[in-house]
Amino acid sequence: MRFLLRHGAEYAEAEDAVHSAFVELIRTRQPVRSPRAWLRTVALRTFLRQAVSERPEQDLAERLAETSADWRTPLQAAELNEQQRHVLHALIQLPFKQRSVMAWHLDGFSTAEIAEAMSLEQAAVLQNLSRARRTLKQQLGLTNRRGPQ
Repeated sequence: MRFLLRHGAEYAEAEDAVHSAFVELIRTRQPVRSPRAWLRTVALRTFLRQAVSERPEQDLAERLAETSADWRTPLQAAELNEQQRHVLHALIQLPFKQRSVMAWHLDGFSTAEIAEAMSLEQAAVLQNLSRARRTLKQQLGLTNRRGPQ
């Protein structure tokens, strides 16, 4: 759920996509080597298909940008402090590949696991992760303000 929420899914959309991923896992006849990564990949694809088919006239990036504060149930949203909402909003503003790499990273996957799950070279994962961190630091005002010494 958290993985999809970091991609900009609304809470109900994330629930539906995760449910669909688990159903597909149960139905699959092939052995799944890495269930954690497989479930995230299938759930993300399901969410993206739903998001595009439900609102084809609206750009997905715009839609994701709109979901900064109301991405959880009312009780869970109340538990988020202002700083957490600010960080989530900044995360959702990242380009898709950077946001995706960061979501995998925040879920505890190594760069090698992320590369395999996203069909990327490990160097590309590292580069996107670095760019995402740099952008997030800038958006959150965390850049080093001291000049060279």
